[in-house]
Amino acid sequence: MSDFLSITETPGALLNREQLGRMVLRYSLAAEMAAGRRVLEVSCGAGIGLGLLLGAAQSLTACDYSTSALALAQEAVGAQVALAAADAQRLPYIADAFDLILSFEAIYYLPQPAAFLQECHRLLRKGGQLLLSTSNPNWPYFAPGALSVHYPSAPELRRLLYDAGFEKASLYGSLPVDLALSRLGAARANMRRFALRAGILRRDNALTRALKRLSYGELTPLPSLLPAALRVDAPFDQLAPIQADRADFRHRVLFVIASR
Repeated sequence: MSDFLSITETPGALLNREQLGRMVLRYSLAAEMAAGRRVLEVSCGAGIGLGLLLGAAQSLTACDYSTSALALAQEAVGAQVALAAADAQRLPYIADAFDLILSFEAIYYLPQPAAFLQECHRLLRKGGQLLLSTSNPNWPYFAPGALSVHYPSAPELRRLLYDAGFEKASLYGSLPVDLALSRLGAARANMRRFALRAGILRRDNALTRALKRLSYGELTPLPSLLPAALRVDAPFDQLAPIQADRADFRHRVLFVIASR
C-alpha cells in the first residue's frame, strides 16, 4: 500500500466548512463514547483528534500505516498516546484489549476491508464497540478520492460487519444532500467531482489553489489538534438512522456503531 501522507489531513491543510464540520462531528461523537474506556484509533493519520480523546478515555492507543503521518501525530501528542505503525488488516494488539475502536474515513483505502473488521472484532472485549465513518458512494455528487480502493455501500457494510462477527450494528447517515447543499453548494460539488475525477487537484500550485477555493468555498487552516471547546453546528450535528438493507442516496457520510 501507499504511504498515504499525500491524502492525509495534516496541520495547516486548508479545509472548507464541510470538511471541518465532518471532522468535528466524528471526534465529538468519539469523545462521548470514549469516556472511561480503553480506546484504539485505527488509521489516526496526523492525530488531529487525539487531543479530544485524551481528555475522555481511560487509555488511548493509536496506529497508522503511514510512518510520516505518525511522526506528525507524535509531534502533536508526545508520549501521551501509545502510537504504532501498523497495517489495519493485521493489527499488532492482543485479543480483547479495547472497549472502543475508532476508524474514520479509512476503510475505502483497504484492499481487504473484511480482514480489518475481523481484526476489530478480535480486539474488542465482549460488549465493546466499533465506531466507523466512511464516505457514501451512493450520494449524488460522489467522486472517489486518490489512492482509494473501494467505498462500501450501506448494505455492503452491514454484510462485512456480520461476516466479521458483529451481530449488532446500527447504521446512520450524516449530511443529507437536501439540507447540506444550497444551489451554490451543489454547483461546487459538481465542480469538485469533475476536478477529482480528472486528477486536477492532486497538484499544488496557484491554479489548483484557486480551483480549490472555487470548488470547496472558504478554506480554513487545520490546527495540529482539534480544540477542546468544540461546537458541532447544523447540518453537521445530527445522525439519522438508515436501513442497512438498501443503498442510501440521501446522505454524504455513513456512520456505523457496531457491538461485539
